[in-house]
Amino acid sequence: MRPALAKHAVSVIALSKDTVDEVAIHKQRDGLTLTLLADPELEVIRQYGVEHHKVLGFSTGSLMLGGIPLGPGGPSFKTMAIPTSLLVDEDGRIVWIDQADDYRLRSSNGRVLGAVETAFSSES
Repeated sequence: MRPALAKHAVSVIALSKDTVDEVAIHKQRDGLTLTLLADPELEVIRQYGVEHHKVLGFSTGSLMLGGIPLGPGGPSFKTMAIPTSLLVDEDGRIVWIDQADDYRLRSSNGRVLGAVETAFSSES
């Protein structure tokens, strides 16, 4: 999508709840060239209202039995970001938002490009 986005001077910025070190590993491992920001305390994620509280997580250092954590460090709910695609204009206003019900899915190229074309059609 890079050429189509560049036509409208749209930059892609990804925000993750990972730490700075985890983000660096992810960028290198996957060969990402986009800007990938770390938000481990979910400060920006909360400002956009895309915090999700119902993810089952496991504490590190738990006693494990057959791959299932037991004891005081066992399963618990943790917070994370709801996978969301936002188109934000130069004034910081959200002009388009897309969220999937399935945390494994992201917006399709067609949906993103359609939103960009619609948002900038009057400027072309």
